Amino acid sequence: MKNRPLQHNNQLIPYEIHHKPTVTRRIHLRAGPDGALMVIAPKRMSKRAIHKTLQERAHQVARFLADALRKQQELPRLDYVNGEEHLYLGESLPLEILSGAGRCGTACVSGGRIQIFTADRSSENIKKTLIAWYRQAAGQHFSERMETMGKNADWIGGKAPAMRLRKMKRTWGSCSARGVITLNPRLIKAPPACIDYVIAHELCHLQEMNHGKAFYALQEQLYPQWQDAKARLQALAHVYLQE
Repeated sequence: MKNRPLQHNNQLIPYEIHHKPTVTRRIHLRAGPDGALMVIAPKRMSKRAIHKTLQERAHQVARFLADALRKQQELPRLDYVNGEEHLYLGESLPLEILSGAGRCGTACVSGGRIQIFTADRSSENIKKTLIAWYRQAAGQHFSERMETMGKNADWIGGKAPAMRLRKMKRTWGSCSARGVITLNPRLIKAPPACIDYVIAHELCHLQEMNHGKAFYALQEQLYPQWQDAKARLQALAHVYLQE
């Protein structure tokens, strides 16, 4: 059964509900690439309660969607050509496309540039090579930061948790009941402080699987700067997720 749309200034706002067991305290709003509203809600919250909460704050919901649409419209077009700037660890670096015999299909950062070695200079191939390199760089950087930050997470017993990478449309990370931490490789575009925040967040979920008081106390202990890093990540999430 479809949810009743919200009403705001003679406008109907449709939405989808996604219940998540890790969300325990309040509703979260997300906007899809097409501008559709997604509501992330606690598992036990009924559709009626969700609708009532949203309708009471319809003006805030409408403002959230308008802001999300504005951000999507402001995204720069990516053509994957020589000299175009792309993000890496929070820095905007130009692409340098090189022939590089024997190194075709590889990439690296050198001299303040992202160097891509290829014989095929088509945008499609440059994009494919860049994304593959992002994933490789993410795996290395995330593993190093996980090991470093894990040393201050007493609850994991000094053993680094299992980690995997998975491209996700709207999520930076997750932690399974089996203790496997999944991270979005596109997070490698964000500043190091934002990456550390996400890793700290998931490390805390190894001890506390919800977002209750105990979880936030643990997060404050492991990464006291988390609120600032979270705000910075949220502000440019649409840019870091772009491909």
